Amino acid sequence: MHSDGKQGVEVECCARLLHVGGVITSGEEHLQINNADAVTLIVAIATSYGGHVPEMDCAKALQGTTSKSYAELRRNHIADHQTLFRRVQIDLGSRAGAKRIPTDQRRRSLEAGVSDPGLCALFFQYGRYLTSAGSRANSPLPLALQGIWNDGLASSMGWTDDFHLDINTEQNYWLAEVGNLTESQLPLFTLIEQMIGSGRRTARSLYGVRGWVSHVVTNPWGYTAPGWGLGWGIFVTSGIWISLQMWEHFRFTQDIEFLRERVYPVLKEAAEFFIAYMVEHPKHGWLVTGPSDSPENWFRTTSGAECSESMGPTCDRVLVYALFSICLEIQGRLAIDSSFGSELRRAREKLPPFQIGHYGQLQEWLEDFEEAQPNHRHTSHLIALYPENQISPEKTPELANAARVTLERRINQPDWEDTEWSRANLVNYYARLWDGEAAHRHLVGLIGKATEDNLLTYSRGGVAGATQNIFAVDGNTAGAAGLAEMLLQSQGDFLHLLPALPVAWSDGRVSGLCARGGFQVDMRWRSKRLISATISSKRGGTCNVRYRSTVLSIRVERGGKVCLTEMSFRSKESVGTHEPIVSL
Repeated sequence: MHSDGKQGVEVECCARLLHVGGVITSGEEHLQINNADAVTLIVAIATSYGGHVPEMDCAKALQGTTSKSYAELRRNHIADHQTLFRRVQIDLGSRAGAKRIPTDQRRRSLEAGVSDPGLCALFFQYGRYLTSAGSRANSPLPLALQGIWNDGLASSMGWTDDFHLDINTEQNYWLAEVGNLTESQLPLFTLIEQMIGSGRRTARSLYGVRGWVSHVVTNPWGYTAPGWGLGWGIFVTSGIWISLQMWEHFRFTQDIEFLRERVYPVLKEAAEFFIAYMVEHPKHGWLVTGPSDSPENWFRTTSGAECSESMGPTCDRVLVYALFSICLEIQGRLAIDSSFGSELRRAREKLPPFQIGHYGQLQEWLEDFEEAQPNHRHTSHLIALYPENQISPEKTPELANAARVTLERRINQPDWEDTEWSRANLVNYYARLWDGEAAHRHLVGLIGKATEDNLLTYSRGGVAGATQNIFAVDGNTAGAAGLAEMLLQSQGDFLHLLPALPVAWSDGRVSGLCARGGFQVDMRWRSKRLISATISSKRGGTCNVRYRSTVLSIRVERGGKVCLTEMSFRSKESVGTHEPIVSL
């Protein structure tokens, strides 16, 4: 349904029965098949979205199946699926006899405390499967809250199974690049570009400035106006957050044409909006956004009242800083827009600093407010830790510790809102804090306590207005991304091997994970120690490879690879550089 509540799309479902032997007879509301040796039911579904004629699309889809047997259809499907799926292989160890135990029983045993590394690996691959099944290069739309699936529950909620831009849609695609499914992001990029036109109108009519802006939700028709509720509706930096996925695509692929033709135009117009929109803080002189909110949280004012809107929430600062920094980097790479770059640089210097509150926590708001809901599921200010890299244990240890305090305070509150995507966040956060045991504990918690027996994750009943558990795909995708983050990180100038490896995965291997800079990584380890790492690149390039506290600087030739072992790193007693050990 369109956001005006009056129109939407037409949908048509058509079915064809292929039978071997037997007789088919039809009635007004049924088909009856007698004495057949085999029956294949083929279903085609299409909508009128984008000007399509669903009846014609269904007929075309079914026509291509008439002369094909079930075996041929299945063979083609498997070939198509495995082209994507087999890019990554993973083995985290196994529980004795686990392969003979049904998945639902394994999940319940994991919940009861039985170690099952293989189930964690299966959950990772399931996240990749759902991504590749639901988002292809030619998909008309990206993954919504339930991916491409619809159980009639999310769509009947106030959130209408839409595209939530205050974390959920981003989470749907955190796995895409590192999980070697880069083309799955293309439908998302198309949706972002379709938002630009309405985003310009929203910027002009609502704020009176140039550029484009969106808020907390969008839909297939490019909705960009604020939402209709306090506490969540006026999240003004959502357009930045979702557009960072385009930047990440470039960072992983190094596609300069994509950067020039698609990424920079989107981010430049967003930057133009925030340059014109932000105002100067009367006391500190900082440039701040607002009124805005820190999705979807509330704080207490000095009078004790509950409030959600404020000036300059920390998540806005994180995203605006990222936006300006990325634009500046692109301008340097492409040698363009130097005058606008000077404006961005001056504005970036006036953004608020991160602040540590009286509990030792990373402040969520510009002022050190008390949280009205200390058990809240959102931790939007921690995007500085993940997916951004503005806070890290190495660069900003005090801020990293403050982020940890924030996490511990939140999840230790009575009745913490532990829904699927917030648990998935914890896996990523603790991986970035290099805490493998905590990351593993929350991954097991996600699978054991926020996942159905079929391994689909769910939003817990009682959260966000839901009266029952409702499937949501973001726990699957973001949780799988967190597992990858435990094994490989590629923030800043470093490619970090096994940064958060837990004891439970002491022996294992992985191949096909992707890293920023256009690299691909295969690894083997035993007794929690690296055995070998092979780093390859289609485009070639230089990278700093970190294992534990040692860094090697390597050069990978175009189409080549570099092979490293633990001994490669042992030769350096402290952080330093080294020539490639093996170059093939």
